Amino acid sequence: MRNWRIVLFVAGSLLVSRLLAPAVAPAQSDDPLMRLYENNELFEQLSGAARSLLELKFGRKAGEAIPTPEIIPNAPAGPSSYVNNGDYVGNILVNDPNLDVTARDTQSETTLVLGSGGTVCSAYNDSGSFSGLFLPNDKFTGFSQSPNGGLTWTDKGTLPTNPNGDAGDPVLARSSLTGTTFFATLQISGSGMNVFGSTDDCATFGAPIQGAPGKSGLQDKEWIAVDNFAGSGQGNVYLVERDFGPGNGIYFFRSTDDGLSFGPSGGTLIASGVPINVQGAFVTVGPDHAVYVFFFDQNSLPQRIRVRKSTDQGITFGPTADVANLGTTSVNGNLGLNGGFRTNAFPQAVANPTNGNIYVVFNDNPPDVDRADIFFTQSTDGGATWSAPVRVNDDATTNDQWQPALAVTPDGTRLFVGFYDRRLDPTNNLIDTFGAIGSISGATVAFGSNFRVTDQSFPVVRGQDPIVNSTYMGDYDQAVADNDFFYYTWGDNRLPNPNFPAHAQQPDVRFTKIPVQFQNVNALVAFNPIVESFRTTLDTTGCPASFAGKFSFDAKLTNITGSSLASLVTQVATLTGDNLLQNADGGMGGVGAKLTVPKKDDFSDGVLSSGEFVDLPFVICLNQIQPFDFFVDVLGTVDSGPVASVR
Repeated sequence: MRNWRIVLFVAGSLLVSRLLAPAVAPAQSDDPLMRLYENNELFEQLSGAARSLLELKFGRKAGEAIPTPEIIPNAPAGPSSYVNNGDYVGNILVNDPNLDVTARDTQSETTLVLGSGGTVCSAYNDSGSFSGLFLPNDKFTGFSQSPNGGLTWTDKGTLPTNPNGDAGDPVLARSSLTGTTFFATLQISGSGMNVFGSTDDCATFGAPIQGAPGKSGLQDKEWIAVDNFAGSGQGNVYLVERDFGPGNGIYFFRSTDDGLSFGPSGGTLIASGVPINVQGAFVTVGPDHAVYVFFFDQNSLPQRIRVRKSTDQGITFGPTADVANLGTTSVNGNLGLNGGFRTNAFPQAVANPTNGNIYVVFNDNPPDVDRADIFFTQSTDGGATWSAPVRVNDDATTNDQWQPALAVTPDGTRLFVGFYDRRLDPTNNLIDTFGAIGSISGATVAFGSNFRVTDQSFPVVRGQDPIVNSTYMGDYDQAVADNDFFYYTWGDNRLPNPNFPAHAQQPDVRFTKIPVQFQNVNALVAFNPIVESFRTTLDTTGCPASFAGKFSFDAKLTNITGSSLASLVTQVATLTGDNLLQNADGGMGGVGAKLTVPKKDDFSDGVLSSGEFVDLPFVICLNQIQPFDFFVDVLGTVDSGPVASVR
């Protein structure tokens, strides 16, 4: 990685306790949900949504005090902001915080899908949709729609009222054959899984279909996928879920009529929960119509990621294969990170649409002092064997990275991994999201340098929403792709609740759209600070009140290769002295702050061809008038393909 140095010398949760809910009569001793609630070992195996559902029904578990909000002191807060230079779009709000009119203000655990004509749909847990009364048809899910590729979003509110309600854990999938969007959620009441359908790209949804028929007891942690490959099986919808009722295991269901019905009744057993636990089921489909069900297996030592494969469109499944051994030892692979929120080691997977190779990402506790890293593995033989896991995060710290999301382009040439990351905070508390893009050539996946996705760090927020589980901060996020962009959503805690001032930070959903060839292009450009432009002043306009002045300068950015560069963004790699880049996108910031290259000079058309240049202005707020280091990276796209260094 190339860095440039300027040295200045101068003289002078989800559902839990019942907010405003009436008292609930004591449950009968033979109530299976009460037995699950009272069994601490089983209770800890549930997803955040399911644990919260039981605590909502029966009250906060004995011995669990009403939580004190866990918010890191002095965490940054500020207005909504995003970067938009026509190609790179980042940090856009998906939900509308103005609709959070009470302390029930959690939107997190995100999923998204691409629709027709540039439409994007996102769904998420939404505590604001809950009535506070725990009605059988209550709600805990929200969704938003963008008509223009994610530039703007409309919060669409709640799903249709139905007898079983919706309890969160949303997952979206879409049939390219029929245009139907499928929206799976847990149920507030009854046994099974809701699957709502939309035929207008998430503008509206109809009444739900039962996606897990023939079940009894609590059904949890589903995932849904559609076979969008041409040929026999195209349009089939596949759903997996964790049965915590008498079935005790992970089960598979399928629909061959565009989601109008699912079967078989009771499901097909994928993995038994005996003797300890299996969780985090994930289903994906290969271009040969093979169906893969991945899951976290706590029944073995070491804990493992495992898979079963069907070659007859989900009618039968072959034997279980090991994907990766894990270093985790806690329930659901919890990593035990700072802040007291629960994590897991659940996998995400995707099939390469052209060569059929299968890719899996997961977080794990590596065998050193680092507690949490992101790992990638692939299979080139249909899931029978798997490569040694490779670490995706490229930081030199021992700080935490967790909860990866994975997407691959339809042409099979690029993949994206997005994840939560604490590398920028020396105390390993504040959170960002980072990404990595892999270039695919046959069986080789070469990752470029990691890049920051967020333009502002945010703190842990848990225990402040009165109906959200006290250790919940989301179990998953999702990414998708077309051949031009990666699309990624995540839970983000930077903003206050505008209607409930006691919540200085609240969980919202944010979105980014990143060109598929977005990468570190330091090796392709010359970055030359113009010494004649160096200027130090005592002017502190727009800087924090305690700051001493400003330093400004211009730099000339020149394309020194034969390739054309576009979507150019500079990103602060180092800025010492507690100084801040004032003219960063979205407001001043330190390490990780981005400054979009302005479209002027030779870059007026958004393309920097060989030998062309553009001047960049930098304005730095100075905490003190003294020397400091300033390192920047240049990110962008290259017309001749990826060139960033790989590990």
